[in-house]
Amino acid sequence: MPPDTLSTNVALPPDLVYLKGVEGSSAPHTSKLFSSLTMRKIERQMNNAIANGVDFKSANTEVVAYTNCSDVFLHGNLIARIGETWIELFDGGWQTVTTKSRLNAILEANGCGGERVFQKQGKWFVTINNGRDNFATVPFFSGMRLN
Repeated sequence: MPPDTLSTNVALPPDLVYLKGVEGSSAPHTSKLFSSLTMRKIERQMNNAIANGVDFKSANTEVVAYTNCSDVFLHGNLIARIGETWIELFDGGWQTVTTKSRLNAILEANGCGGERVFQKQGKWFVTINNGRDNFATVPFFSGMRLN
């Protein structure tokens, strides 16, 4: 290929290929593949703010830190409240790909391991870890609390 030609055949890392293949599928137990390598920069910054208990705002995402918890907003809508031993999930009235991505980034950094929000046939679900990698899938509802 001549040096001035750009190839459209870009090799993706295996975890990105897998995530691309299962986008929107019900394979939530694979969250170990959803790592900080595939997380968006803004989501890493958001999680850093949550971990350090500081306020953060960039583009459409905001973290407001309180003494014992942090609230996360997307386009001004509350999508998560993270405490020391619990997480509350909200959709802010918008079950979008971006909302789901932010929630999954929060779960990846703050969950028990393996929790995921996913969509199947247009409906949202959450896979929760009941301990020792025993997973259960439940319908998502705004305001649900994971301990």
